Amino acid sequence: MSEIFELRKYQTEAVKLVREKLIQKYKRILLVLPTGSGKTHTIGDIASKTIENGHKVLALMHRRQLVEQMVDRFADCNVYAGMIMSGMDSELSKPCQIGTIQTYSRRINLCDIEDNEFFIDASVIFIDEAHHALSKTYQKVLGLYPDKIVIGVTATPCLSSGVGMGEYFDAIVQPIGICELMEDGFLVKGEYYGPSTPDLSKIKTRMGDYEKKELGKTMNTPKLVGDVVSNWGNIAGGLQTMVFAVDVKHSKALVDEFIRYGVTAEHLDAYSEDDEREATISRFRNGDTQVICNVGLYTEGADIPEIQCIDLARPTKSLGLHLQMIGRGARPYTGKEKFIVIDHGGNVERLGFYEDDIEWGLSGKEQSYKQKKPRKKEAHLFTCEYCSTIFSGKRCPMCMHEIEDWGRKVETMDAELINLKKPKQKKYTTAEKTKWFSMLFQYGMDKGYSAGWAAHKYKERMGVWPRGKVKEGGYMEPDKEVKGWIIHGMIKYAKSQKAREKAA
Repeated sequence: MSEIFELRKYQTEAVKLVREKLIQKYKRILLVLPTGSGKTHTIGDIASKTIENGHKVLALMHRRQLVEQMVDRFADCNVYAGMIMSGMDSELSKPCQIGTIQTYSRRINLCDIEDNEFFIDASVIFIDEAHHALSKTYQKVLGLYPDKIVIGVTATPCLSSGVGMGEYFDAIVQPIGICELMEDGFLVKGEYYGPSTPDLSKIKTRMGDYEKKELGKTMNTPKLVGDVVSNWGNIAGGLQTMVFAVDVKHSKALVDEFIRYGVTAEHLDAYSEDDEREATISRFRNGDTQVICNVGLYTEGADIPEIQCIDLARPTKSLGLHLQMIGRGARPYTGKEKFIVIDHGGNVERLGFYEDDIEWGLSGKEQSYKQKKPRKKEAHLFTCEYCSTIFSGKRCPMCMHEIEDWGRKVETMDAELINLKKPKQKKYTTAEKTKWFSMLFQYGMDKGYSAGWAAHKYKERMGVWPRGKVKEGGYMEPDKEVKGWIIHGMIKYAKSQKAREKAA
């Protein structure tokens, strides 16, 4: 028998709160745990206790990847499950079954429940990513378990419209918030940039979010695609990045633009084969691929802690989608102290920071959430025009320059951008300057550039020519800061050339 996973304090508290709801005779409980908090281990502990008491367990979700992850996490809790999934052998004798809602729904429709070997007579049903539980397929299956215990688990207990899950669930448990998890080191903090925001005023809303076809046309223009890549090079060049695109065309256009400037990038979407997804993620994990552009694929359940930057190239009105996308970057990893969020859709201004404390509810008709600590009236969000950091207050926390006439600007805050003074050029120590020149020299050698290229680039960055030459053996592999600066410069130059050609 393998060593059983030991729950964290807040996970133990979550199990306790669920048990208290069951004692109070609630049978449809919604457990809210932020992305990266270990919700699968939490319900794995509940599943273990359920099986110890002689009952069967059924866990359902909407993606194959989530099934495989849950099987592994449940094994940590000494729960060894059979999988109900197309292409997998059934092990129906096991007291715990984990499967996709699509496969389970099809199999129990084969014949009457009484004669159906695939029907799992479970006492407890778990619904992973439970914000999908109101769909027709889920409701049809759950209708077969009218008197059983149903425990849904999600980071975002609301529909895309913001409406809560009270039409099905009758109790909600929220043991811990994102800020607490970050303070305790279980999640890392985000650093936010808003370098550009498209005009979305004419795009219609459908089911609480922007109409996808119109949004795709708006975002998939050469200028906006170029902006995404250019700003990435300036803000996060060299970081392992997950980009969220609007649709397949948009995603592939972004990949082409990244590749054009020497960045290793790949595209994935819901139609990508499992083998292709696994191979791409493997290349991303080991650093062979820097950027993955995806469409609706990694908004839920993706455990990829290597992500250092989230690029929101997909505007949304949905708080749930907003949090799910950003949350992919919050998982901790060795040497990872923060993650970057580059927002090209005005999502942060519209929906808030990932760290904002939210109190979720179960309203079935109205907005299901509210900020625990609402922003003060004067706490408008500003985007620093120089470094693109999104912040509230008088001073940009990144470049430390103040907004002139801040009080008056707050009173009349209608403008999208606040003009800030350009900060002074960053000062480098002698050692840092030597390091930069060595890295630029190595980069130039790798690319086959002339001997003077590194010196000219050094002067462009430092404002002076380098002193002396790089000694033999003193070359250094360029780091993320240097690579990002070079890529940004290449993109900037290409854009200026296009502008000249157009003007001519």
